[in-house]
Amino acid sequence: MDANGTTIRTCGELATGDHIEAWHNGKLFHRGRVTQTIPLMELFWILDARTGARKLLDVEALDIVRCGPTSGFGAGVAAGLAQPA
Repeated sequence: MDANGTTIRTCGELATGDHIEAWHNGKLFHRGRVTQTIPLMELFWILDARTGARKLLDVEALDIVRCGPTSGFGAGVAAGLAQPA
Protein backbone atom coordinates (compact mmCIF):
# COMPACT_ATOMS: atom_id res chain seq x y z
CA MET A 1 0.00 0.00 0.00
CA ASP A 2 1.07 3.57 -0.56
CA ALA A 3 2.53 4.69 2.76
CA ASN A 4 2.35 8.36 1.70
CA GLY A 5 -1.47 8.51 1.65
CA THR A 6 -4.02 8.98 4.39
CA THR A 7 -5.90 5.84 5.41
CA ILE A 8 -9.69 6.26 5.38
CA ARG A 9 -11.62 4.38 8.07
CA THR A 10 -15.16 5.75 7.50
CA CYS A 11 -17.05 7.16 4.55
CA GLY A 12 -17.52 10.38 6.51
CA GLU A 13 -13.80 11.09 6.03
CA LEU A 14 -14.26 11.26 2.25
CA ALA A 15 -15.43 14.21 0.18
CA THR A 16 -16.44 14.51 -3.45
CA GLY A 17 -13.30 15.18 -5.48
CA ASP A 18 -10.94 13.20 -3.21
CA HIS A 19 -8.58 10.86 -5.06
CA ILE A 20 -8.34 7.40 -3.53
CA GLU A 21 -6.81 3.99 -3.97
CA ALA A 22 -8.72 0.89 -2.88
CA TRP A 23 -6.58 -2.05 -1.75
CA HIS A 24 -7.44 -5.64 -0.76
CA ASN A 25 -4.93 -8.14 0.56
CA GLY A 26 -2.04 -5.87 -0.42
CA LYS A 27 -3.17 -5.52 -4.06
CA LEU A 28 -4.43 -2.35 -5.69
CA PHE A 29 -7.96 -2.94 -7.00
CA HIS A 30 -9.23 0.56 -7.86
CA ARG A 31 -7.90 4.09 -8.16
CA GLY A 32 -9.98 7.16 -8.91
CA ARG A 33 -11.85 10.30 -7.89
CA VAL A 34 -14.75 10.20 -5.42
CA THR A 35 -17.97 11.35 -7.11
CA GLN A 36 -20.54 10.64 -4.39
CA THR A 37 -20.62 9.37 -0.80
CA ILE A 38 -23.32 7.47 1.10
CA PRO A 39 -22.08 7.79 4.71
CA LEU A 40 -25.01 5.94 6.35
CA MET A 41 -24.16 2.81 4.37
CA GLU A 42 -20.33 3.34 4.36
CA LEU A 43 -20.41 3.26 0.53
CA PHE A 44 -19.07 5.67 -2.06
CA TRP A 45 -18.80 6.01 -5.81
CA ILE A 46 -15.57 6.70 -7.71
CA LEU A 47 -14.77 7.38 -11.33
CA ASP A 48 -12.15 4.72 -12.01
CA ALA A 49 -8.97 6.29 -13.42
CA ARG A 50 -8.06 3.21 -15.43
CA THR A 51 -11.39 2.46 -17.14
CA GLY A 52 -13.44 5.65 -16.77
CA ALA A 53 -16.30 3.59 -15.30
CA ARG A 54 -18.18 4.39 -12.10
CA LYS A 55 -17.46 1.97 -9.25
CA LEU A 56 -19.37 1.55 -5.99
CA LEU A 57 -16.93 0.81 -3.16
CA ASP A 58 -17.40 -0.29 0.45
CA VAL A 59 -15.14 1.30 3.08
CA GLU A 60 -15.52 -1.75 5.32
CA ALA A 61 -14.53 -4.27 2.62
CA LEU A 62 -11.42 -2.50 1.27
CA ASP A 63 -8.42 -0.58 2.56
CA ILE A 64 -9.00 2.96 1.28
CA VAL A 65 -6.09 5.40 0.99
CA ARG A 66 -6.39 9.08 0.00
CA CYS A 67 -3.74 9.91 -2.60
CA GLY A 68 -2.85 12.51 -5.18
CA PRO A 69 -4.59 12.83 -8.55
CA THR A 70 -3.69 10.18 -11.08
CA SER A 71 -2.08 10.97 -14.39
CA GLY A 72 -1.99 9.21 -17.73
CA PHE A 73 -4.79 7.54 -19.69
CA GLY A 74 -7.30 7.27 -16.88
CA ALA A 75 -7.02 10.94 -15.94
CA GLY A 76 -7.77 11.91 -19.53
CA VAL A 77 -10.77 9.63 -19.61
CA ALA A 78 -12.12 11.13 -16.41
CA ALA A 79 -11.61 14.68 -17.69
CA GLY A 80 -13.30 13.81 -20.99
CA LEU A 81 -16.33 12.38 -19.22
CA ALA A 82 -16.70 15.48 -17.04
CA GLN A 83 -16.90 17.91 -19.97
CA PRO A 84 -20.24 18.59 -21.72
CA ALA A 85 -20.69 17.21 -25.22
